[in-house]
Amino acid sequence: MDDDAIDLEDVAECLNWYEERIMGMLKPAKNKMAYSKVGIYGTAGSGKTRTATEIAIGLHKAIGSTKPIAAFDTEPAFSFVLPLFEEAGIELLVADESRALSDLMLFMDEAEQTCDIVIIDSITHVWRDAQESYLRRMNETRKRYNKKPLAALEFQHWRPIKAAWAEFTDRFLSSKMHVIVCGRAGQVYEYQDKDDGSGKKELISTGTRMATEKELGYEPSLLIEMIADRRDGHIVNMAVIQKDRADRLNGCEIERPNYAKLEGHFAALNIGGQHFDSMDQRDSQNMFPDADESGWDAEKRNREIWSEEIAELLKKFYPSQSADDKKARMDLLEQFFDTRSWTKVEGMKADFLKKAFEDMREHLEMKFAGDPPLEAPAEAQPAEAE
Repeated sequence: MDDDAIDLEDVAECLNWYEERIMGMLKPAKNKMAYSKVGIYGTAGSGKTRTATEIAIGLHKAIGSTKPIAAFDTEPAFSFVLPLFEEAGIELLVADESRALSDLMLFMDEAEQTCDIVIIDSITHVWRDAQESYLRRMNETRKRYNKKPLAALEFQHWRPIKAAWAEFTDRFLSSKMHVIVCGRAGQVYEYQDKDDGSGKKELISTGTRMATEKELGYEPSLLIEMIADRRDGHIVNMAVIQKDRADRLNGCEIERPNYAKLEGHFAALNIGGQHFDSMDQRDSQNMFPDADESGWDAEKRNREIWSEEIAELLKKFYPSQSADDKKARMDLLEQFFDTRSWTKVEGMKADFLKKAFEDMREHLEMKFAGDPPLEAPAEAQPAEAE
């Protein structure tokens, strides 16, 4: 058979796959937005917490809820709006004294059992916790391997942080609750050509967004920027509707916003109906049967493994901090790695580290055959790798 001929069995298999996987997914469209997902951001004093409270209380009455409203309060700020809940006859439950992403996920778990409506204020603190927690954990690990702590996150560290954050984003969207998220305003910067004809660029502010992981700003169905509008010596809270997926309020500027003034958006929801489930239930793993770590990821991981093996081997045979043991460790590094710098050893390719480790282990086992190395004294500090 000609190599270029069409294999009819392959065509039939493809068609079957298409019918089962693609055509089986198509269903009549329904409104599956049964719960509102609101984002509110602004500068200090612009009315974020007050607006979130007004929306939550109005929504509570509109849906006829008899359940409490819950708040994840990182400021804490809800002591000041508690009278509004009391006046409305609504119980307010507060999870305060935490800004941890892990606690926010637990809060969502508990709230789904007892509430229809939750407020998260401020999500900016939680985003900062995710970054700082990762940096602290990473520096704890570096300390165990006698590495200098990092002062700031580097490019390669953002992937695991964003992966953890994505779990909250998915929960925010798919939870069977009305969720109002407040965050501080952050500037958006871009480079543009200078007007002086020099050909140089300057960094300018082109607007604002919620100061959190940038993808979160795309997720709310209603996104509100709060502005503190100064008028005749006093401040008026002004809401600028940056996004309304129902297209009822886009671009509107609303003084002292509350649920009634924003009701057009909520009227477009399928409140009381079916809400969509997590978007992470299905994935495309079957399309990558031979997937493995990227070359760089695997190399980096293997370097860390073999560096640790080498350090432990040196400690095993020369465990103390005595001058003799330190010199012996340095001599071995120079003999098998052509350097006395541990940092340089850590940067060597994994294949070379593995081979040099095996050669050094064989050398030491022969040297100490029948005469095992002395145990380090109990009071001795762990030997450094270098």
